[in-house]
Amino acid sequence: MTQPTDTAGKAVSDPPEPGGRLARTVRVLRVPNFRRYYVAQTVSLIGTWAQFTGQIWLVMKVLAPGNGTLLGVTAAFQSAPLILTLWGGSLADGRDKRRLLIVTQSLSGLLSLVLGLATLTGHVSLALVWVCAAGLGLVNAADAPARQAIIPELVGEPDVPNAIALNSASYQATRAVGVALAPVSVAWWGLSAPFLINAISFGCVVVALATLNVSRLRRVARPAKSRPRVREGLLAIRSTPGLLVPIVVLTLVAVFALNFNVTLPLLASDTIGGGLGLVSLLYTVSSAGAVLASLAIAASSAPGDRLVIASTLTLTAGMTALALSRTPWLACVVMLPLGASIAATTATINTLLQQRADPAMRGRVMAVYGLIMQGSSLIGGPLAGAVSATGTGGAPTGLYMGAGATTLATAALIMSLSRHTRNRTTAS
Repeated sequence: MTQPTDTAGKAVSDPPEPGGRLARTVRVLRVPNFRRYYVAQTVSLIGTWAQFTGQIWLVMKVLAPGNGTLLGVTAAFQSAPLILTLWGGSLADGRDKRRLLIVTQSLSGLLSLVLGLATLTGHVSLALVWVCAAGLGLVNAADAPARQAIIPELVGEPDVPNAIALNSASYQATRAVGVALAPVSVAWWGLSAPFLINAISFGCVVVALATLNVSRLRRVARPAKSRPRVREGLLAIRSTPGLLVPIVVLTLVAVFALNFNVTLPLLASDTIGGGLGLVSLLYTVSSAGAVLASLAIAASSAPGDRLVIASTLTLTAGMTALALSRTPWLACVVMLPLGASIAATTATINTLLQQRADPAMRGRVMAVYGLIMQGSSLIGGPLAGAVSATGTGGAPTGLYMGAGATTLATAALIMSLSRHTRNRTTAS
């Protein structure tokens, strides 16, 4: 069956079906290709979070007991190839994304399998963990942009916001499931279990990609005549305010505000006087807020710049309120809208970039998005740690820094939106 097209020859989505809020929220799951891919990716995310937790246990309890420095080195090995994400975006723009993902997901599964079998047979070492971590980071540099850029090909442009919002909800929900699955699987099957589970989960994605209905994929970009260049994508972002401003907003928020892995433990232990249980509870409440926000966005029709403004304002207020919190119950209350505002900000910016990018450059644009989201902690983490040190005011100071950055981000977006409105009025 041929995919229907509009007068310009572009693929169009099926008309929306009537239904309640739930039907609108999950409407994109009516698309068979996306439904198959989404279910497989959800399973894979559970495996990824399980391996993330299992790897921490393996290093901290077996290979380098109590050595936080070597745990940090392990994280650094996996983060080091992040800069190659820009070239990964170029690769995604010049290749069949489905085939590229089959290769990257297969390699990721193989690395997890190697680590799992080595742990199972007692041949695991810190060096092997580092090699596999670096390998996963390298593969992810090519995998992440392709995973983002393939969404419009699976669902068509009109359904992109709904698909991205559902992906955001899945990411938040699977984190809780995967982290909880890791200790249970270790207790039942040993330390190799999280790695073997993750290897199997990658296999689910490979099967889903291999069995997609290729004839139903939307061809949103013409094949590149020459090898796509990273520089072209960066120039496109710089010369397009609709891309540059969201990227600037995301950078300010990600680098200066999204450092809760540093500020939350310090706030819970030093400022409020709680322990690891409180830290876990704060993360759980934040994830719940993020899931709720993602589902709300999925039910909306067209998230845009004004939603980003509202979410960054909420993020500013939430971080300020959290900095002022001195009791566990108040911190938990604040974390719900705080988690919601983070998910709303990142998911909406993701949507805007996907919709505004030239389809032929979407992989490179989304590579910049991924680089900011994944690489911001390399700068923001140490900065937040230094600012949040006991002698400089503690965790509240780090939170105030984040609130200030999100205020600047909001101001930049408001000025850009106001300038766009004035230009449009003048032109008319």
